[in-house]
Amino acid sequence: MVMYTSNHERKLIDKICSEIEKYNNFILTTHQLPDGDGLSCELAFFDMLINLGKNVVIVNEFSARPVFNFLPYFSKIVNPEIYRRLRFKPDVAIVFDCSSKERVGRPFEDISDARVIINIDHHEGNTLFGDINLVSCDRSSVGEICFLIAKKLGCLNEKVAECLYVAILTDTGSFRHHFDMRTFDVSEKLLQTGIDPETIADNIYHNNSVSCLRLLGYALSNLQYDDKIRTAWTVLTGDIYRRTRALEQDTEIVVDMLRTIKDADIIFIVKEKKREIKFSLRSRKGINVRRIAERFGGGGHNNAAGFSFQGISIEQAVLRFLRYLRSRQQEDKDLDD
Repeated sequence: MVMYTSNHERKLIDKICSEIEKYNNFILTTHQLPDGDGLSCELAFFDMLINLGKNVVIVNEFSARPVFNFLPYFSKIVNPEIYRRLRFKPDVAIVFDCSSKERVGRPFEDISDARVIINIDHHEGNTLFGDINLVSCDRSSVGEICFLIAKKLGCLNEKVAECLYVAILTDTGSFRHHFDMRTFDVSEKLLQTGIDPETIADNIYHNNSVSCLRLLGYALSNLQYDDKIRTAWTVLTGDIYRRTRALEQDTEIVVDMLRTIKDADIIFIVKEKKREIKFSLRSRKGINVRRIAERFGGGGHNNAAGFSFQGISIEQAVLRFLRYLRSRQQEDKDLDD
């Protein structure tokens, strides 16, 4: 473990393992609209903790994409309504892949009564809302961080490895961004448990629903592009989700496809959700969209971030954001001159 961790990480991992040994009742959660990283870490920890004889509940505000339902314990996840009927009394709450408590959504009300809140994350700008905050921004994923804990606890088996491999695979975009040699070292050790990377990739990337592909078709047919600011985007209204019968979680396939546009340095998806207009940003060529998102009260990673508007229409939201991108480009030109 020494080769993988800093002194700061080791101290926090030791502290987390001590809390796990001390207590019996655990609640696990991640951000709204769980992705492969947050979801897989919950499932990995569920296996680790039950094998240590602990009582564990996973509660999320929204369901994850069905493509992840091959993972162990996927069916064990409950929503806040079901969780509250359980009358479970957690000693420890572990939050994965959340930069702030607001990102957790309603489940944060349920975990706030825990004696200890453990925050495990890799986002810059994390608000350090936990009693223990293991936040390693130079790590590829929370899955990579959780591998270190699994090794320390002696809980790395095939189920845990499968989950953590999915976390790393999805959050690096199939090893295309935000990783280093440590990521490959960790992945190698996960593969050594006997998991099948080909089957895992097939389950994730070749398992889309018809409704998901219809959503993608609509998004591409309404694609917009501004060559002056090298930006591409599409808008997905609530009506489009209803017509295609797609889930908001299915938007990830749209994001992945737009990232392949060779002439777009920034791409964004605009999603309508009740009174909120959500922007998901991605970038290439070193453009830091996290800083852009922070200008609008959001956050994320350097090449993947998001924010939202409230109280205005989709048209107004898109116009406001494009106006900012154009003014930003002009400022850059003025500096060059």
